[in-house]
Amino acid sequence: EMQMAAERKKRAAVIQSEGEKLKAINEAKGDAQSRIIDANADAEAILIEGQAEAEKMRIEAERASRAIEALAKTLNGDPSDAAKYKLAQQFIDTQGRLATSDNSKVILSN
Repeated sequence: EMQMAAERKKRAAVIQSEGEKLKAINEAKGDAQSRIIDANADAEAILIEGQAEAEKMRIEAERASRAIEALAKTLNGDPSDAAKYKLAQQFIDTQGRLATSDNSKVILSN
């Protein structure tokens, strides 16, 4: 009878060990799948942000193009004069923002 008890005890230990092993494997698989899902979600978010930024840039470029075309019509149809005017206007706006910022600055001009 002692031998049977020892066998049962041994079998119970083996079964418990197998159960712990399966539990560890399942937890590791779950963690790996969770990391994959998180990585895919992050990648999708980056893609969507990139697409939104590209669309924003396209819209801004379209607006700038229309503004230059309208300005060119005002300046007797010369698009290069309109582009120069627009560039000078942006330069003046940028210089104004730099002049009022809290940062130290050196502005060189020719």
